[in-house]
Amino acid sequence: MTQGSGPNRRAVLVGLALAAPVVAAGCGGSHDKSSASKSPAAHDSGHDTTIMIIRHGEKPGSGDPGFDEAGKQDKKSLTRRGWERSHALPRLFLPDSGAPASGSPSGASGTPSASASANGGGAPTGSGSALLPRPATIYAAADQGPHAGAHRMRQTVTPLGEALHLQVNTDFPEGNEKGLAAAALAATAPVLICWEHSRIPPIVEALGASQATGVPKVWPDRFDLVWLLTRRSGTWTFRSMPQHLLPGDAS
Repeated sequence: MTQGSGPNRRAVLVGLALAAPVVAAGCGGSHDKSSASKSPAAHDSGHDTTIMIIRHGEKPGSGDPGFDEAGKQDKKSLTRRGWERSHALPRLFLPDSGAPASGSPSGASGTPSASASANGGGAPTGSGSALLPRPATIYAAADQGPHAGAHRMRQTVTPLGEALHLQVNTDFPEGNEKGLAAAALAATAPVLICWEHSRIPPIVEALGASQATGVPKVWPDRFDLVWLLTRRSGTWTFRSMPQHLLPGDAS
């Protein structure tokens, strides 16, 4: 028994020695899994980004009717001035561009013509802000489907999308500002969003930018602003910038 116990003891020790690396590897794996769980969410990597938000162009009210693309009166569409803003918008991001893309309503009284659109409805040429980056992604609220809203958001940015050769994304309806914000954070920047004004603050909140210095609690009663939100190294900054596209636009 004494002679046999020696080899048996050595076998046990060898077995323990071989098992040790496996146990250590298992502990290491648990540590890695814990670290991975602390990584940023997949939909928002926390990378630097620039997101711009605008309100749609002018809407019907006080006897000023809206017109659809065919020139037919439509309360869900832009007014004459709204269409002028829509066709002037490319100058805000492409100050050296020529006449904006086609698509204004025609053939009806009170709707802007292509020549008027080319001159921004009388706005000084070269107006707008030279500090705004050229959008790489454009969103507008859905105006088709069961949750569709008005057409004004899509109409406002369609000429800009055509000028930039970008498809306007209308996947998100009003009320799904969280989904929109998540998509915007993951999209190729700079991002431009055109939305209904009362729902713009929820977009800013969903982006995680509501605590940036200077962010208003509500969108002002204006159609001629751009909210510029920039995230650098995890910190958001905010600027509200006038469009200066049409006569009467405020400073």
